[in-house]
Parts: sequence; structure tokens; C-alpha cells
Amino acid sequence: MIHSQSFGFASPRPRSDHDRETRTRRSLFCVPKRTLFVAVWLSASAVPAVAQINLYDTDDVAIDIGLDAATATFAQSNPWFGEPEANIGVDTNNWSEFAIEPQLYLTLKNVLGGEVSAGISGVATKTYGESADGFAAGQSDPGKATLEKLHVGWKTDLGGEDYFEIIGGDFDYQIGTGFLIKDGGRDGGDRGGFYLGARSASRSSGLVRLQKDDLLLEGFWLGNNPGRGGIKAHVGGANAEYTFSDRASIGASYIEVAHFDDPVSSDTAEELKTYDFRASARVSDQFTISGEYALQDGAGFYEGQGWYLQGEYTLETVRFEPTLTYRYAIVTGDDPSTPQNEEFVPLAYGFTDYQQWYQGELTGNWIFGNSNQKTHMIKGSAALTDSISVTASWLNFTLDEPGQLAVSDEAFGDELDLILDWQATDRLFVSAVAAVLFPGDGAEQFTGGDDTWSHLMLYASVAF
Repeated sequence: MIHSQSFGFASPRPRSDHDRETRTRRSLFCVPKRTLFVAVWLSASAVPAVAQINLYDTDDVAIDIGLDAATATFAQSNPWFGEPEANIGVDTNNWSEFAIEPQLYLTLKNVLGGEVSAGISGVATKTYGESADGFAAGQSDPGKATLEKLHVGWKTDLGGEDYFEIIGGDFDYQIGTGFLIKDGGRDGGDRGGFYLGARSASRSSGLVRLQKDDLLLEGFWLGNNPGRGGIKAHVGGANAEYTFSDRASIGASYIEVAHFDDPVSSDTAEELKTYDFRASARVSDQFTISGEYALQDGAGFYEGQGWYLQGEYTLETVRFEPTLTYRYAIVTGDDPSTPQNEEFVPLAYGFTDYQQWYQGELTGNWIFGNSNQKTHMIKGSAALTDSISVTASWLNFTLDEPGQLAVSDEAFGDELDLILDWQATDRLFVSAVAAVLFPGDGAEQFTGGDDTWSHLMLYASVAF
């Protein structure tokens, strides 16, 4: 992702349904950096959340509150393959992050034949120590409190499960698997909390949505939350999804960069267009296949593309009924020998499942930003009890265009991840992660390191 016109990024993810709002992170439009990461963000994620505690409820008015909090502590050996200072400017091995988001929601139940809802929340984040992203290099224990959500919407029931909805302000929004649009705000740097990614809402945004029978239609205008020194941007577009049955669905989206507040890049960035198609089919009770394809063009030189194909099979006759997943994904890089820019621009992707778009606990969170990579992934997951589950995965990474990083070898590395999740109570969620990343020749050439990168993390969150 190192190109003068790139807009990509990378970030962490939530690990339980409680935390998807609090912990998703990363966004869109980026300025190039020495690492494979990004520096500027635009975004979006899921629609306004429902608060978890009701304070007041009548036939006309409801008031709800919520509070999400999360913490993670990290221990790494040989980060950046033993060369962290050369790649991110700091020496990093151990650090901790904290995030909290109080929320308030108001619903007026009888307004013009529908309901008016409004919400407001704030996020405070803090990092102690030097994080492996390097965005806060030189800052001592960065942290900041910021406004997160501030939105109002109107929704009317059209009968059955059909409805029409309008939302405006700062809110979360997601398309499909989160490949293009899901996560909203920028974390890290002076804000701290890079991995937890508590900021997800798009800013100064609008959404119109119609659910009619099996068809969903959406139009959107989404702005970013770039943080101090970041570049403000907006995208506009449309999304359509159709469900044939409980076994098959398809979707299509069009996204265009409508505004990019940077005089150097705006003339070309504002012409970037993305066309996306996706489908999922449950072939049998045990086997599901899904895939997505995104094409990017515009400004006479953009020619990026990204796609994946995935199969999942559940072993129902085996104890714990484990699910095995194979997935192959490509997000193109830029060939420096051509006048075109073939690099895929990752827009505002976010977490929906382990290894989905943060491909690898190490590679996906700290190195790659869903651009210039090819990934094979084999994953196994199982519920050991009603509250404990385990996920293990192997990922192989190669560079689509080694020349973009000024290296000659496409082999970047192999990663092994082991994740243990525990839903301790209805409110408390705990996760433990162990990961190792073995460098390939391409990684050694790019980072200058050849050591095996290992990683331990303990994560906990509460939601009220």
C-alpha cells in the first residue's frame, strides 16, 4: 500500500456481538507511509446501535443508555521481524490499551406515522507503552476523548418486516461482509487505542434505506473522522441486496469518492469509483460457499480489483461439530512499470469474522491494509461449551506486486493463530490470542528483519 495515490488502511476488530460497535476500527483514504499501513481514514459501519438499559418507556417516549468498555494487553517478541525501530521508529514489545463509550438514545414513537430516534455517544481511549503500529511514535501514553455518535433518524413500518428509514449525522454503517464499508474513525496516534479501534462512526453522513419483501435498497453519503492532521473525505453511493431464500443471497454496490479535502490528491481521488458484486449460497446443511468481487476505475488510470472465494463445511458427525473454512483472497498492488495505478484502494473495511478482512492477527492488524496481497487461509472453529469457543487458522501471504515495495520476492510469510473466546457472563467477554508469523524472502527484504514474530494478547470487554 505504498503509492502516492493510495487510500487504504488497516485495523482491529470486535470479538463478540457485544463489542462490534466498541472495538471495530480503521477506515478509508490514506496517505502513504513507510509501513504497509495507512495514515488517513474515512469510514462507516453498522447502523445506530440499540442501547442495553431502558431508563424510561411510555407509549410515546423511550430513553435508553449504554456503556461499552474494553481493554487489551499485548506481549510481542521480535516485532517487525526483529526490526521495529527501522520500520515504525520505536522499539515495541509490551503495551496496553483501554477504551470506553457511554451512550444515550431517545425514541419518539408516534411521529408522522413512524418513530424518530436520536443517539449520542463519546469515546475515550488510552495507550500505555509503544504500540506495534508506530503511529504514536514519540508520544508518551497517548489518549483522547472525542464525540463519537450524534445522529437522528425516522423509521416507518410498511407491514411485516418491511420498513423505510432515513438517518443523518454521525453513525455506523456496514455493507455486506465489511469488505468495502464498515469501520469509521481513526484511532491510534495522539488518540491512542489503535488496536481496540473504538471509533467507528462516519461523520456528517446520511442514509436512506428501504426494506421491501426480500429486497434491500440503500443510498448513502459518508464522511470520515480522520483525527488531528488527517484529510477529510466523503463517499457517496448505493447498495442493493436480495435474498432468494434462507439459502442464497446476492448484493451489489456502487461507491464514488465525492470529496477529498487535499488539493494535491483531490483532482484524481474524487474520480475513484468502485463497483462491487457479492453472493452467498448454502449448498447443503453442512456446506456454504460465498464470494465477492470489487472493480475500481476512474481518473483515466485507476485499475484496481479485489475479490475472494470462500467455502465453509461443518463436520456434524464429529464432537463439537467444528467448522472448516478455506478462503482465497486477492487485493491487487501497483505495477510500477505501468502508467496505470493497479493498487486496490481498501476504502473502509471492518471486522465481521476472524481473518475475514483483518487477515491474520499479526499481518492483518499491524502490516497489511488489504492491498497488494494474495492470501490462502485455512481455519477451524468450534464451540467447546455454550460459552467457550476456539479458532485456529493458518494463512499464507504473497505480494501481488513485489515491485510496489521495491522488493524482488513475492513470498511474504506464513502465520499461525490460536484464539480462545469466553463469554463469561451476559456482560463480560474475554479473549486470549497467540500468534506467530514466519517471514518470507519478500518480508525480509522489505523490513530488513528475519526473525519469527510472536504475539500474545489478552482482551476483555463489558457492555451495559
